[in-house]
Amino acid sequence: MPFNELVLADGNTPSVMEAVIHAMFDFRREMLDNLKLSLEYHTEQLEEIKYHVENVIKEQEHRITNRVRELQDNVHRMQSQIVKLDSDETSLQLEKIANALDQPNMRLVPTSCDEIKSASSGTFSIRPYGSTEKPFMVLCNFENKFNLGGGWTVFQRRLDGSVDFYRNWESYKNGFGDVNGEHWLGLEKLHRMTKSGGHELLVLLEDFEEKEAYAFYDDFKVGNEAEKYKLTVGKYSGTAGDKLTYHNQMKFSARDQDNDLSDSKAGCANSFKGAWWFENCYKSNLNGQYYQKGYHLEKTGVEWMQFPSANYSLKSTTMMFRNRT
Repeated sequence: MPFNELVLADGNTPSVMEAVIHAMFDFRREMLDNLKLSLEYHTEQLEEIKYHVENVIKEQEHRITNRVRELQDNVHRMQSQIVKLDSDETSLQLEKIANALDQPNMRLVPTSCDEIKSASSGTFSIRPYGSTEKPFMVLCNFENKFNLGGGWTVFQRRLDGSVDFYRNWESYKNGFGDVNGEHWLGLEKLHRMTKSGGHELLVLLEDFEEKEAYAFYDDFKVGNEAEKYKLTVGKYSGTAGDKLTYHNQMKFSARDQDNDLSDSKAGCANSFKGAWWFENCYKSNLNGQYYQKGYHLEKTGVEWMQFPSANYSLKSTTMMFRNRT
């Protein structure tokens, strides 16, 4: 009997077929579900692997970044050390050169006028021995009528009254005026240039009758500011009379700083309109007020009591020093 006839003849056959078909569908659905589950599982595995790989990469990147930063820091540190070594070496070489140039026959800038070889007086740039500050201009005197030689560094000059000398402490400390004319070089410069000792002082004086005289001291030194620029002078010789020994070991006084031995409340500087190494009060006051005449009664002039006489304000004065010959 043919199969199709058997199917049609058997009333239960369609149910069996349906069951088979359903079973096949169920099997396929189960297969699909299993595949789906397997896909989801492997997808999760891939995500975990991806996450792990990304973390590993990030960690490696972080380590690499830190390492690069460490290497950069090391490079910068080494560069700084190289620069410092170069700087230290350069400084050492410069110091050696400076020491070599600081020898008397090798100095680029003289330390005082007595290191300058010149036949005539004039302004020159100098820098005191051992000083690291910039050089400054001074008037150097190489000629005088008293045959006392040259090489003198001028630190005080009065000529015509064009510069006011009745000034405060700071002005006298730092100096004022023009080295080509009336000026005061400055107490601080005087200290730096004479502190080593071994200097001599020359004072030149002229009255309004063109009479000249000089005072020479075989020792000259100015103390530091803490000592109020105390004056030290040695033995006197000359034609003007000794009017500075009276002021030996005296502190400097200005109108705003009274360091004299006077009992006067005003102080010598204010009473006599000057600034000087006053004692009680003076036998010389070359920084007093300038008068366009000789004799005066005010006792506030440019005075050296014995030349030409008391109560006489001088026409010109020059104070200068040099290394002891």
